[in-house]
Amino acid sequence: MTEHDITRTPPAQLRRARVRFLLVAVAVPIVLVAVGLAIVLAWMPELPASVVTHWGVSGPDGFGSPLVYVWMLIGLGFGLPVLMAASTLIAVGTHWGAAARFMGAMAAGLSAFALVLAVGSLAPQRGLSDAAAMGGIWWVVALGFAALLLVGVAAWFAQPAVAAVPGPSLDDGRSVVLGEGERVVWVGTATMPRTPLIIMASALVLVTVLTIALAFAGGPAAWIGVVLMLIVLLALPATAAFRIRITPEGFSARSLLGVPRTRIPLAEIDSVRAVDISPFGEFGGWGWRISLDGRSGIVTRQGPAIEIARRGKRRFVVTIDGAEQAAALLQAYVDDSASDPGRTIRGGAR
Repeated sequence: MTEHDITRTPPAQLRRARVRFLLVAVAVPIVLVAVGLAIVLAWMPELPASVVTHWGVSGPDGFGSPLVYVWMLIGLGFGLPVLMAASTLIAVGTHWGAAARFMGAMAAGLSAFALVLAVGSLAPQRGLSDAAAMGGIWWVVALGFAALLLVGVAAWFAQPAVAAVPGPSLDDGRSVVLGEGERVVWVGTATMPRTPLIIMASALVLVTVLTIALAFAGGPAAWIGVVLMLIVLLALPATAAFRIRITPEGFSARSLLGVPRTRIPLAEIDSVRAVDISPFGEFGGWGWRISLDGRSGIVTRQGPAIEIARRGKRRFVVTIDGAEQAAALLQAYVDDSASDPGRTIRGGAR
């Protein structure tokens, strides 16, 4: 039997998963938006020239042309799902898994949400001479979220549950030999690639400019900018880089900010190996993540990662350069604690 890398999907399963994904993420939105557009356009002669487009706490507080709902249906019900589908296909590649399945379900659910929101908001306005006389539509919003949930769940189960075939660990052919009483420490830094860092830095600059503008304008809105700026400012050192240490006591990781951090004692480790990780395909993004299959870890880039199997707990992964050597050393300590010192471990695989 042909073996595949643990993070890659066998070709037959991949083709089937992609076809079902396109059906729920693209075909379903096309059908639902077409139905919504047909209803909205048929109602146009019965609607006021200016319809309610926004509701506040006290009732309608925003008005506009009925065409606003046409563009909302197209944008939210079709444009956003198609964008989600395209970005998922590009980001996931051959690393198909639960994250891609979830994105397909969300795309279908969003189209249902847009349909209910548009039709439900316009239905009570038919025949009104003044749309301002209309009451609230909280029931429409609740119905929209219910449709999102129901259609999303149906789209989830309409897609196959793809399970990658476990393959061999990464192995650079090196050996780790621990002599009696020898203490070896491995230290590395897991950092995000340049593009996400540029995006985060740009967000910080944008929020800073917004904060300054709101401060000059005066009023309580300036505090919103200050809060956003502090969040982004803390997010940079908390997610951009992590210091990884492997010692005879076990594994530890902490961000440059100091939190988040984690420590896995040697006694909790069952086995260690190096694997290839796809951030979006397996974890749905970058940073300190929890995947839909239960694994958690520090995912900063695509490529080699240390994977730690823990006793009684889910696996923990961290993407980092030199993952093969780091995994080999940590596995050597695990084996050394359970057997005679001086045992030779190759490639980090048990």
